[in-house]
Amino acid sequence: MLSIVRGGPRGMLLRGDREGLDRALESAFQVARHTFESALDSAGEGQTIVALHGREDDGNREYRVVASPSDDVLAALANDPARAMESVRLLPRILFFRVFGESDQIVAQMENDLSNGGIQGATVRRGRLRSLLGSQRKNDIAVCFTRSPLNGPVTMADLLDDVLLVTGVFFHDLYSFLRARALWFFSEGLDNRSWNEMEIRVYDSWGSYMDHAERFRTVLDGLEIGMILGEGWGKDYAHILLPVRVYRFRLFTFLSAEQVKGLLVGLEYSADGERLADFDLYRGKEKVSWGDLKDREKGGRGALGAASRERLFSRLRENDRKRLVELEERALSRREGR
Repeated sequence: MLSIVRGGPRGMLLRGDREGLDRALESAFQVARHTFESALDSAGEGQTIVALHGREDDGNREYRVVASPSDDVLAALANDPARAMESVRLLPRILFFRVFGESDQIVAQMENDLSNGGIQGATVRRGRLRSLLGSQRKNDIAVCFTRSPLNGPVTMADLLDDVLLVTGVFFHDLYSFLRARALWFFSEGLDNRSWNEMEIRVYDSWGSYMDHAERFRTVLDGLEIGMILGEGWGKDYAHILLPVRVYRFRLFTFLSAEQVKGLLVGLEYSADGERLADFDLYRGKEKVSWGDLKDREKGGRGALGAASRERLFSRLRENDRKRLVELEERALSRREGR
């Protein structure tokens, strides 16, 4: 599927007995010790980044990622019998919004809509990503923009520099507003302001159709590049009166046909170059050929398949890469058993 907007972690700065704060946190929650950069990179939605100060502000901070929301963290510390916490400062709330194509147009349109009555009482100003870290405005909500999928951790390196800082609204109201208009804002960045519907036909003379279907879904979910409108069995005709079994997907995506074809070619080959299946792509009645790819490699389809597979795997997270390899090995083992 496709996630376009989601919440980020909450940050807070705690001052007090540092060792006592650590004990209080670790007794109540799952806590991981981090550097500043790794805390920002690893914290997920609903988690809390805690910066610990000693009673004397010597400029040193220690960072923890707590696997619980900030209100639970504050409640636990307020009820701590040792009273290790002396003061707390909350950092702005964060929302992540995924962009594609012309990101400047998306940011500008969102800023304009919020500034002109999109949400009553909202005020908006642009900022830079680094300005969030020292912000004293706890009521700000920072809308951060990224080109990366939102189904996993979003690192600092994944974020664009431009940030929209929104005040005068509740977090829930802004989140609801962006979710309701997510596709509309997202589509502002597309070259022709439209999505593309395509058909993918999977062929495998060895019959491992479900393995290849699962491989395609793994890529679709891992990269979050569109939505499946329908799937199922069908027939194609390699020659007159010779039907061939095929598994079909109807894909709705913001990518071009050439970009989708590049991903599919990467799915056609195993790590050792063996042909696993055919993934044919149709844009309407027009078949998109591997020869149409602008970045096709010299040496023919095999070389293109190897290069496309390498590019595809470099974009996926480790668990998705492992899943693809498992499915490939299962499909190949069925061939050996015949």
